[in-house]
Amino acid sequence: MTHPCSSCGIFPARQQPPLPLKNAQEAAQLVLEMAQQANAAGTFGVAGAIIENSTGRVIARLRNRVLGRLDPRLETREGETYTFDPTAHGERQLVQWYYDNKKSKKLPEPFNLTIVTSLDPCAMCTGALLTAGFNVGVVAIDDWAGINFDGRFAFSALPETLRRRVQEKFGYYAVEGHRPYVGGDGVAFRTTAVEVVTHARSLHVFLDNVLAVRDNSQGSGVDPATMADPALLPDDAPLKRACRSHLALAFTHKLTNFRAPDATLQQILSDLVDNTPQAGNAVALIDPFGNLLVAVADRFDRSPLATAFMNAVQAYSTSRFQLLNDPTTSAAARERLTHPKYGTFVFLHAPTPGDSRSLMDLGAYGSTMEGAPPRTTPGNLQYYLPPVAGSVAELAAMIKGLPPFYSQTVGIAPEQVGVAARGVRNEESRQSF
Repeated sequence: MTHPCSSCGIFPARQQPPLPLKNAQEAAQLVLEMAQQANAAGTFGVAGAIIENSTGRVIARLRNRVLGRLDPRLETREGETYTFDPTAHGERQLVQWYYDNKKSKKLPEPFNLTIVTSLDPCAMCTGALLTAGFNVGVVAIDDWAGINFDGRFAFSALPETLRRRVQEKFGYYAVEGHRPYVGGDGVAFRTTAVEVVTHARSLHVFLDNVLAVRDNSQGSGVDPATMADPALLPDDAPLKRACRSHLALAFTHKLTNFRAPDATLQQILSDLVDNTPQAGNAVALIDPFGNLLVAVADRFDRSPLATAFMNAVQAYSTSRFQLLNDPTTSAAARERLTHPKYGTFVFLHAPTPGDSRSLMDLGAYGSTMEGAPPRTTPGNLQYYLPPVAGSVAELAAMIKGLPPFYSQTVGIAPEQVGVAARGVRNEESRQSF
């Protein structure tokens, strides 16, 4: 089976690692070339690189891998793409690559490194970068999903703790004749500038293809009303067996109403937290037929980025892609495995306001929806218990201040399980979302 990103290694075998970089223009040109490769591969034109501050050495570079092309030997439209992993943005991948390789490669600490990115990081990538503590050098601003969407470097709507950290760690490179540098003192090449043409291309390699990429992608799938319940397949059906091999708890519980999580599901999530090292939260994904497809806890023993929500999204999305890309399961997967936006995500605890990993989770939820989710009551993002710290009102304020893609297009609005179903909300919830 062909991996959707088989040609996007850290340094492809046919290429030598780039020479140490000397200035912001060279760094911007490097990530622009990677972003152009992402564009050519049918995914979003964004990329990043990890740079050692003291030497300019390029430690790693990665492009966006959200979408992947299915094996052309399958009966698909030519060039058909599906969502591979909605969390596979260049910056988030680089942070995870760093954690995976820090010990074996004896990498410097994040505060001695800068992740240079062609486009302003989204909420998910911002949360990942802040969790790790990298310096961040930005070439172009994204006024819809970028964390500095208004270009003011104020981040005034973020909780104070996150706002201070972004202002300390992020930097926006000067563009010759157009804007000065603004940002933290730890960003590599902060005293140099990016050429106007490179800056413009970094923005337009994303903008010029973003709508086409979304239009060409089949990742959002079809309306579940036209699909069949995968649980009705025989237990030995290839799709069902494959789901269980990829997703340990798949089909072990079924809800009568997929928008009405029950006490049994809450107990499943509580047990996962109790039996997983360092876990504080767990998340389930229920499909429109009421089937439990994924239930996972935090895995901070493996990675600081391995929140329950990130684990759930990555497990289901990559498994779905693999099943769509396998000739023995492709047809059944198309007919029975829907996009997560049509299901229900259920948290044990609501995200914690002011926490960088919760910012990452909220951003990842937005990326997973790929636009506005179906508007229903109850909604497709629910939780059993309040945040472990802070309040639901503070969480709502944090969401309201996110870039327009999240606060307007996606309209992130977590709901407590059972509250909307009863037609009432507690006072805090009524004021919040």
